[in-house]
Amino acid sequence: MAKAAGRKREETVSYTELVGALRAAPPARVYMLRGDEDYLRDQYLGVLRSMCVPEGLDSFNYRRINGPKVDMRELSGALEAMPFMGERTLVEVRDFDINRTSDYDGQAFADLLADIPEWATLVFIFAPGYTPDGRLGPVRAIRKNGVDAQFTPQEGAQLVRWVVNHFRQEGKECPSDAAAHLLYVCGSLMNTLLPEISKVAGAAKDGRITKQDIDAVAERRPDTKVYEMTDMLGRRQYDRAARMLAELLDDKSQSASGLLYMISEQMRQLYCARLAPRGPEGRAYMLECFPELSSRSFLIPKLMEAAGNFSTERLARAIALCAECEFSMRDGGTAGDAERLGELLVRLAMDRNDV
Repeated sequence: MAKAAGRKREETVSYTELVGALRAAPPARVYMLRGDEDYLRDQYLGVLRSMCVPEGLDSFNYRRINGPKVDMRELSGALEAMPFMGERTLVEVRDFDINRTSDYDGQAFADLLADIPEWATLVFIFAPGYTPDGRLGPVRAIRKNGVDAQFTPQEGAQLVRWVVNHFRQEGKECPSDAAAHLLYVCGSLMNTLLPEISKVAGAAKDGRITKQDIDAVAERRPDTKVYEMTDMLGRRQYDRAARMLAELLDDKSQSASGLLYMISEQMRQLYCARLAPRGPEGRAYMLECFPELSSRSFLIPKLMEAAGNFSTERLARAIALCAECEFSMRDGGTAGDAERLGELLVRLAMDRNDV
């Protein structure tokens, strides 16, 4: 069977396995904490900090250095400082631009990483979206001498349980289908979900959360709106799709090119769903094409259903139209991007010969 191409993504990393490995051995000399799931990153850092610096000794044995630039002499001095009334010193470096090796003596930095004192632990913490360049000497030195821990959105089933548990902490019961609906509406990043859980729990009148409670107050992600818009096209609800696009374009935090990317991705996912076999094999096929769906696996049945409203040929043409729009945006400047996106929607709506 032909396979629809999806973006290449790193596979989901189990947070439970990461923490289990952390607790199973003494702290390493150096860590690199990165990835989009900053909630789990901070939870992991809390465990590591408690292992290195017992409560009450923070002011003695804990140092924090902020990037994006770091004074190598300051970093070396912090690592060389002997622990006081404890066994370890913890040095935390946040938002250091490790990819700018041209700003430093790369070999000296690599030597520092390879010779961290036995009493010290050095932790580099990178913001979501930052990717250390694995070709660079300092990054290779960290991976050789320590731990590279990446925090990704967790599997859909784990996230559903996590949402259910957090609603329970708010004094509400949340069925699994309602928890999955919250993930559909708000996404799979925990720091985004936590305030939405509190908001929904506070607004719900009954002790049991419903999808209607979520729809009433939760803030919908732009890609959720894009999914709904493409679903409207499949259902021939063209006026509603146009209104949804206008709403997306009114959101000044979203660029037309960013919205085009979401639409293109949605069309590729629908094309993949159209090609996929029915049953469990179809789920496996979708995850092979789009590994990022592992954290939103509840979307797969929705995609399968929505794909049934399109023919394979229409979806292939939709992908081609999105590519044409992308080229047009590249060549024409940003001034007319919103109009180009509107024209794309019209062309997608007019392509109806798929019965």
